[in-house]
Amino acid sequence: MRIGGDDGPRLVYAPTMADGIFTSDAHYAAGFPEEARRAVYDALALRRDVRHFDPASPMDDATLERILAAAHLAPSVGFSQPWAFIVVDDRDVRARIRESFLACRALEAARFPEARRAAYLATRLEGILDAPVNICVAVDLRPRPEAILGTTVQPESVRASATCAVQNLWIAARVEGVGVGWVSIVEPEVLRAELALPAGVEPIAYLCVGKPLAFRTKPMLEENGWLPRRPLSDVIHRGSRFREVTPAASRADLVPSGSADRVPAFDASAASRARAHHAMLTKPVGSLGRFEELAVWLAGVRGAFPVGPPERASLLLFAADHGVTREAVSAYGSEVTASMVGNVMAGGAAVSVLAERYGVDVTAIDVGVTGDLSSVPRAPKVPLVRAPIRGGTGNVRREAAMTRAEAEAAMQIGAERARLAIVAGAQAILVGEIGIGNTTAGALLTCAFTGARADAIVGRGTGLDDAGVVHKTRVVGDALSLHAAALASGDPLAILAAVGGLELAAITGAILASARLRTPVILDGFLTTAAALCAHAIDAEAARFMLSSHASAERGHARALAHLGLTPLLDLGLRLGEGTGAILALDLLRTAITLQRSMASFATAGVVGRAGGDLDALAASELVRERHP
Repeated sequence: MRIGGDDGPRLVYAPTMADGIFTSDAHYAAGFPEEARRAVYDALALRRDVRHFDPASPMDDATLERILAAAHLAPSVGFSQPWAFIVVDDRDVRARIRESFLACRALEAARFPEARRAAYLATRLEGILDAPVNICVAVDLRPRPEAILGTTVQPESVRASATCAVQNLWIAARVEGVGVGWVSIVEPEVLRAELALPAGVEPIAYLCVGKPLAFRTKPMLEENGWLPRRPLSDVIHRGSRFREVTPAASRADLVPSGSADRVPAFDASAASRARAHHAMLTKPVGSLGRFEELAVWLAGVRGAFPVGPPERASLLLFAADHGVTREAVSAYGSEVTASMVGNVMAGGAAVSVLAERYGVDVTAIDVGVTGDLSSVPRAPKVPLVRAPIRGGTGNVRREAAMTRAEAEAAMQIGAERARLAIVAGAQAILVGEIGIGNTTAGALLTCAFTGARADAIVGRGTGLDDAGVVHKTRVVGDALSLHAAALASGDPLAILAAVGGLELAAITGAILASARLRTPVILDGFLTTAAALCAHAIDAEAARFMLSSHASAERGHARALAHLGLTPLLDLGLRLGEGTGAILALDLLRTAITLQRSMASFATAGVVGRAGGDLDALAASELVRERHP
């Protein structure tokens, strides 16, 4: 039965195969058929820890019974079957259990430094009240008339048996399209009291169970970067001996986070070798224009020559709302931010189409969307990572956009997402944004970091008319005056916190983290370039690792690019954002490297008599030094 019934709480045991819920077939003794085998492995691979549940989808008893029946089929030492499943749907009980979670989480958060703590507290770790039911899996450790066979030497194996039941439950739930979230940050004594567990019956796992809003493409903590997945080779020990394996570096190990950490210098030597190689190819020197420049640039970024084209690329699409929309600075309302996130996830946005066309991995990251995200696709083409720092920024015409700690936390999330993508194999990081009102924040950052006047920077954004631009310019001017002290401080973080945006702060962190790992960063348009201004102010060398994809129709973009010393690749009149221009530029970068690697040289093509022998000699000498250092 369920906790909260009239006859009081008790332990609930699930039905077994003998009860007719499961059947077996003799031909399975020789192995499962291919389709069945694939389904089993898929269920194992696609199991996820779910935190966000659909409140409109109740848990039906028949499905729950099948899931618990599968849990009851778990292996156990001595066939002890020591588990018990307490189904909890009383909201008052669950609310008290959640209070324990919140208290324990606060204690855990205190272990982290301030910026890391904010990111941790922003991570959703439970769905106790959102899930239709909670299930506590307990283990019965009370003495039995006869000792459990096989436990004399290892009595703890009884507990291990109960964890096998948890895994069975989890896999069966995934097969049913049901999500399970393990809440381990709960005081066991609270569970014992709330669930009336008798002495000797101990809680093993507290699980939230119900229909999820979506299943993640990767485990949440892997997506959020707390730890990467360990390679299989690290956990297989052959030769009858355990061998020590150095744990794979966590993302925190891979990427510096302190202010003293610097972006490495652009490698001029590698760039020179790439340039010399181009001089040997079957073409007039410099005749491939920007394609040659791109190939030389990538060598300097990577610190090596030759380098391969960035076939694997990740677009990080950060989304957040802006309180300044209350000042009527946009042709669209703030609710459009959430709608656009859902459209990207469903595959209907321009960036979704381009990403599929050019083979770019896209991840949407919510760092501060205030609108309703409950209706986002449950089986999205683009996954959504929910890591909100707060519900949108403050109204910069009246108050600071965010606190310094919030700006740092957003930067940390951006840095973590970039690090995770790079650890997973991304050879280029593309940045994009979604956020109604963010061209106002972009204009403010551009004014702050370049010294430009508001009327030279403010543009039409989502489509303002002339009167709207005049009003928006006035709002930006008021905000510049209000935050004059922060802007005059010369402190990039103080400026970002005063007039920036949560998604722009996240982009700033992603740019810096990528540059520190010698990974090229492809900017989109005006907004990502505004964030790049902040990254440049923190570490000027970061600009050498940036590629401007296109010239935005927003008039402040040219001023920002000039400050960074960047020249855009394309001029197509784009002002959509989302990372659309960045994806188009990625294809040009890939083409530049393919040309460099695949074209014949004059020597290999048998072309003779070209003028410019001194240049050929220089190129040859560079290649000799590369091959014989």
